[in-house]
Amino acid sequence: MIGILPPPEPLFNPKFQGVPMEKRRRQLAFRSAACLLGLAAVLGAAGPASAETGQIIRLQDGEAVPFRTLAADLAQADIVLVGEQHDDFAHHRAQQEVIAGILARRPVVVGMETFPAEMDGKLDGWRSGDFGSWAGFLDAVDWYRIWSIDPALYRPVLDTVRTHHLPLVGINVPRDWIGAIAREGMETLSEKQRDRIGPVAPPDPEYREALHESLSTHGGERRAGDFIAAQTAWDAAMAGALLRAHRRHPDAVVVGLAGNGHLEGGFGIPHQLRARQEGLAVRTVILYSLERAEPPGAGDGDFGWSMARDPAPKPVRIGVMVGQVGKGEDGVPVEGIVEGHPAARAGVREGDRLLSVDGEPTDTTTSLIRAIRQHRWGGCLLLEVRRNGEAINLTLTLRKREDSEGSPH
Repeated sequence: MIGILPPPEPLFNPKFQGVPMEKRRRQLAFRSAACLLGLAAVLGAAGPASAETGQIIRLQDGEAVPFRTLAADLAQADIVLVGEQHDDFAHHRAQQEVIAGILARRPVVVGMETFPAEMDGKLDGWRSGDFGSWAGFLDAVDWYRIWSIDPALYRPVLDTVRTHHLPLVGINVPRDWIGAIAREGMETLSEKQRDRIGPVAPPDPEYREALHESLSTHGGERRAGDFIAAQTAWDAAMAGALLRAHRRHPDAVVVGLAGNGHLEGGFGIPHQLRARQEGLAVRTVILYSLERAEPPGAGDGDFGWSMARDPAPKPVRIGVMVGQVGKGEDGVPVEGIVEGHPAARAGVREGDRLLSVDGEPTDTTTSLIRAIRQHRWGGCLLLEVRRNGEAINLTLTLRKREDSEGSPH
């Protein structure tokens, strides 16, 4: 059964001393919004240091430091948390550099929010070179179901894992668990699922207040409370997975990669880690672009690393809802069409089976989405479908709609 831990001592983050309360609340509310918007998708210090692009700032004193100082400091930790903006190539390259910098000094274990812990067996296969291709790995982990973001973003980290045979663990839980908690509370999960999440420390009062302020205007008091419970359980689950990795590999530094919203302010995952094990040496690196509203300050983590934005292109979505491919079947079944999107305009119908994209067979959902995502808005693709036993070729013009961001595949 899930347990409830007392808050870690001290209750507040000491790095926040001297930062006005109202400013702290504003910063937390702003930084919580991105993380909580991701959660909504499941249901459907002194002031900041001045920095230049590429600078690494030690947030406690605002001093710029070279990379070797960052790496040497992180190598002394038990667990290092490195944030990310999920769709930014620059952030993932920086994560790879952090891993390499620590690896030059100590063994490393990598934990990624990208994967649920249940994928660890397949992640071992990637580390060991068991998959014949990148595409084979993506199929094996069912990438677009568990994460959906362009896998090319994560290639630098995953290639480093495989090259150096680093232990790789998933730290996430299935997204429908978090959605269920947000809708109906923790009690809706099975005992096994609650055990997987583990003990949940009550959120810091400032964290709770910031989350509450950012959500209470989007659905009322009860909805805000449910979201806070789901967010806290989510942080606790990832903290638990990182702590298990640390206990299995006590001589290594466990590097946890997760969205910035799970890390900033010393709340989220860092708070849950310290609640579970007193004296744990945790370091946090916040990656950010200078275009963000408020750069990280002394209360946000140990280091801030500024970089120019390098966002992934917006993915092509043709507007189809698809089902799973059954054993012995070919082609991905279409279970719904979104009117006005490329598939509907080209004549794709519910009940069609999608056989290939540009001549490449699409025998799994992952292979279909991967083939579609190779394209860019403004082009076109050739889609072969089977309808009533007959093969039909359709040309889809990839003209983007304003509302296509949240559409199905």
